Amino acid sequence: MLIPVLTALALSGDSWTADWITIRRPSTAVETASWIWAHEEGSPLPTRTTAPEGKIFLRHGFEVSGVVKRATLSVAADNSAKVFLNGLQVHTCSDWSTIDRADVAKALVAGRNEIRIEATNDPGVALGNPAGVLIFLEWESADGRVGKLVSDSTWEASLDEQFRNRAQTVVIGPFSSPPWNLRTETPHPPMFRKEFSLPAKTNRTTVRIVGLGDYELYVNGQLIGDTKFNQPWSQYDKTLFWREFDVTAVVRPGSNAVGVMLGNSFWNVCSPGDLRYTKGDAMPDFGKERPFLLRLEVRTEAPGRESKVAGTDRSWRFANSPTTYSHIFGGEDFDARLEQAGWSSVGFDDSGWTPAQIASPPSSRLVRQSWPGIKVHEVFEPTKWIRLAADKWSACFAQNCSGVVELQVSGPRGAVVTLKPSEVISAEGEVQQLNLWGRQTVFRYTLAGRGVEKWQWKFHYHGFQFVEVAGAVPKGEPNPDGLPTIHALRLLHTRAALPEVGTFECSSELYNRTHSLVDWAMRSNMSHVLTDCPHREKLGWLECSYLLAPTFSYRFRTDAWFQKICMDIRDSQQPDGRICTVAPRFLTRPPDDYWSFTVEWGAAGVLLPWHMYEWYGDRRILEESYASMKAFTEHVGAIAKDHIAPGVLGDWYDYGHGQPPGPSRFTPQDLSATATWAMCADAVSKAARILLKTEDEKRFAALRRNIESAFLSKFYDPVAKKFAHHGSPQAGHSMALVADLVPRQDRDDVLNAVLDDLSNRDYQQTAGDVGHVYFIRALANAGRSDVLHKVYSRTGTGSYGGILEKGLTTMPETWDAITVGSNSLNHCMLGHVIEWFYGWVLGIRQKEGTVGWNDVWIAPEPGPLEHARGKFESPRGAISVSWRSSPHEFVLEATVPQGIRASLVAPSGALRLTTLNGKPVTSPSAGPFGRKAVNVGSGKFILRCARP
Repeated sequence: MLIPVLTALALSGDSWTADWITIRRPSTAVETASWIWAHEEGSPLPTRTTAPEGKIFLRHGFEVSGVVKRATLSVAADNSAKVFLNGLQVHTCSDWSTIDRADVAKALVAGRNEIRIEATNDPGVALGNPAGVLIFLEWESADGRVGKLVSDSTWEASLDEQFRNRAQTVVIGPFSSPPWNLRTETPHPPMFRKEFSLPAKTNRTTVRIVGLGDYELYVNGQLIGDTKFNQPWSQYDKTLFWREFDVTAVVRPGSNAVGVMLGNSFWNVCSPGDLRYTKGDAMPDFGKERPFLLRLEVRTEAPGRESKVAGTDRSWRFANSPTTYSHIFGGEDFDARLEQAGWSSVGFDDSGWTPAQIASPPSSRLVRQSWPGIKVHEVFEPTKWIRLAADKWSACFAQNCSGVVELQVSGPRGAVVTLKPSEVISAEGEVQQLNLWGRQTVFRYTLAGRGVEKWQWKFHYHGFQFVEVAGAVPKGEPNPDGLPTIHALRLLHTRAALPEVGTFECSSELYNRTHSLVDWAMRSNMSHVLTDCPHREKLGWLECSYLLAPTFSYRFRTDAWFQKICMDIRDSQQPDGRICTVAPRFLTRPPDDYWSFTVEWGAAGVLLPWHMYEWYGDRRILEESYASMKAFTEHVGAIAKDHIAPGVLGDWYDYGHGQPPGPSRFTPQDLSATATWAMCADAVSKAARILLKTEDEKRFAALRRNIESAFLSKFYDPVAKKFAHHGSPQAGHSMALVADLVPRQDRDDVLNAVLDDLSNRDYQQTAGDVGHVYFIRALANAGRSDVLHKVYSRTGTGSYGGILEKGLTTMPETWDAITVGSNSLNHCMLGHVIEWFYGWVLGIRQKEGTVGWNDVWIAPEPGPLEHARGKFESPRGAISVSWRSSPHEFVLEATVPQGIRASLVAPSGALRLTTLNGKPVTSPSAGPFGRKAVNVGSGKFILRCARP
């Protein structure tokens, strides 16, 4: 039976009656400083999005009474600033994402002082290039008097160091102004509690909760549920998800207690304030004056009625939790000395706790979460420990993946153990966080001194394979200094608990290891969104959601998860129809910024819903997303020139040009953008037909024809029968073929250009993030999987085999597996080969033009392989395939469930179908590429094919 997609995304938040409660965000004096810059008369005024490149100079005089006892300079700069006090350089700052601090007491004198700033705005790659300096100077004299100086409009400005060419000082914005979005500090995470009473007769008790940014729920002293990171990431200003937990087994008639610990997540991304990492352009502040926000209701069901028995209100109380630091990028700290035994149990004395504050309700709609939460899956023990120093060790694990650390440690009260995770380790065993741009993600555990203590990260996960441990020694190792003893350190892999629906195995160990390589990158990026990487960004960059949609859908049941991603896309869509590169919009750059919009990313808003309709056969996803799909496609039309879409990132991270990875080198960026736009117009036209929107169907079909005409006019040479490229036609030609933008009579010639390029490169693929899946589909759909076998059997640099040779266990961001700089070693974006493994090597795929898996090919492409087997749990039931190939015979075994029509197809070279389930095949039907097939219904089948 076909399973509907939208089974439980009900808007059922209107029956809540509980209050929203919060704590007050602490404020500090540094927040009174403003972002400033110099403005030359006659030039454009500097704004939050753009400012002239080059140097400016700022200065301000001030008086200090008496001898200075202490003085602290706080500064942030975009892009950099040198700070001078009384002619002495005291600090250099090149970071706008956080506050740098320096002790400058020795540079100040009693009486008149002067501060000077030399600031630089570097050339920018973005469409906008903002600039700004923020200064806060505070000092205390020996007599106790305190003074301060902040950056504001009273500063003098100049374009030269001698202040001859004076300029106006312009206030760009306040301390927390975008695009910098500074936060003074991460508020101490709280824990809330409340006791409540239950009647004697109840059938079921549940807790409904929204806990922002993230939460753990406790009832009667027990942690509730088996999920982690319970509050889904969302476009928080549009949608907040709530969950319901069944707590019947842990409550009792009479008195009960409920407790909630809160963390930050993406609701409230503050400046770390030290060497901890944050992604400076991904620091949303949805919390604003509500850094933590909680709404909870306890409900009971008794015969014939349901009622609320408790809910958040001003009678709830809170205190600081033992989690002293919580940051989605920077890490987490936990002080076990602050644990309060029994805090979520009945009878706990909370008289010293603070009453909760009532918060104004957010305007967001409340939606019940319908997809599986994030759970712990595989657990890894260290394969070895490397001693770096007496108090510093590195733990090595067999697998790079997303996860949390579980630490078991004993030692004296107040001792601190520091953990630093990474996916890179030096030859000497030093953990290297190379992809965090010179900063660190760290975790600190302070011991309570109570025997063996156990701790797991509560509100942060990371992508890692190695952990540096400082301040403790593994059990059994020499410990002359009496440091804390590590009894266990485990890597707990966490991911969204989507049911697995696909398996693949074959005679090629390289293919099997490639499947694992990509699969672990997929798992590691299955969070509340499909992330780009599980460490550096954790953002929902959108291109993978549709380009890898079949890959994910072959391995996991994706319907509810993809529906949630589609909701994020719709929620974050701009009023003009623009769909930005990231959803939810945690990227705080302006919507028209270089990194914020490119057609191939925004197309997810069209092509992901279309994939879901084709895969699951439920038209409701089209009904939900149609207006958004239409608005995006029209928006591209509004910014296109003569039906050519603007190019930005293009075939990101293409390979083989000898230049650093980045925007496409081989394929014109407007070519890939326009081809993608054509596919969007086609999908909208088809969706309109399904939804009986006749005029839209015609209009977008006409738009698709106009795009094709412009595409051919600009990019196609009808004499050479080639599309424009800069050295390799693989991505551009393949996109044109798959998008059906090639003249019918020239398709073979265009494909041959790809094949010739492959042959000349010894079958080195060059397509990147966008083009690679089209490269696979263009060749596979043309019956040239024999060539793809050559491509994916390669080893050496630039291949899956070469990545495995480097010892990696997850798919990296680049084809050549760059381990230096900011590159990630856990990206699934080049993992499209999984689609080919299932759809062509195993041979399980839908017939073109069908939806919901009611009509399928089972058409393996064995190539040089001897055997393969696997299973795919389609929306209509499990399809299993096993085949073996020899020089004389090809044998295909398949199981087809009820409700599916299937065609079993002989591979190329198998010229004669001999028997089906032992009976002669007398009248074979036509399969793809002129091959012979036999049509079957449900059941188990064995098809034997004789080779010549």
